[in-house]
Amino acid sequence: MLYSSIKATLVFLLVFALNYAQIAPGLAGANHKKVRVAFVGIKFEEMPKDVQERILERVREAIESQAGLQFIKPAEAEKALGPEKIAAFFNQPDSAAFRALIDGLQADFLIAGRIANQSRDPKRILLVGEISRFDRATNLFHKFEILKYYDNFGVELVKFKQEYVETMNPTATSGKQKWVWLVLGGVTIAGIVAMTLSSIKAGAEGEGSPAPIRRRNRGRENG
Repeated sequence: MLYSSIKATLVFLLVFALNYAQIAPGLAGANHKKVRVAFVGIKFEEMPKDVQERILERVREAIESQAGLQFIKPAEAEKALGPEKIAAFFNQPDSAAFRALIDGLQADFLIAGRIANQSRDPKRILLVGEISRFDRATNLFHKFEILKYYDNFGVELVKFKQEYVETMNPTATSGKQKWVWLVLGGVTIAGIVAMTLSSIKAGAEGEGSPAPIRRRNRGRENG
């Protein structure tokens, strides 16, 4: 009877923990403050207009598609700070200029780039430059250097997203999620112990029970 009660309790806890594990990540994401990321654009040199627009679009999509980020587009940044301030920034994009922009936009990260076409072949475009990310918390900026023909820009974009975009996401498994795995581990261990004890008890009862006595009817002896 006791074993049945323990078994029912363990099953209930296991089902509860598994269900909670499914919804906990969603709850954590809903309650977590999103990271503010501002992309103020890219300064181009010797680049066809259509190529400029395509590069801007692809970089914007790489940032905007990342879950957990609150994205500030170049047009929104220019509207908030004014075109003159953005132009002055690109004329001298040092750490002080990055700091001024990121403070003005109240962002956690600021991304901007400078890319030039240095190809001697008029039929091909050689992208040379960098896309920089400034981190407000550490007051540091990091440069992702680009040296690729435009035909292979997608390869660089994948690397940029992995190294500079995905790393902006909040890390951390919440305490609730850790609690879920602790419960699952505890339930598993408790179940193993309960089944082991039950097996030992059943074995002990089997060995300790006296063997049934068989009675034989003896015939009466003839006088």
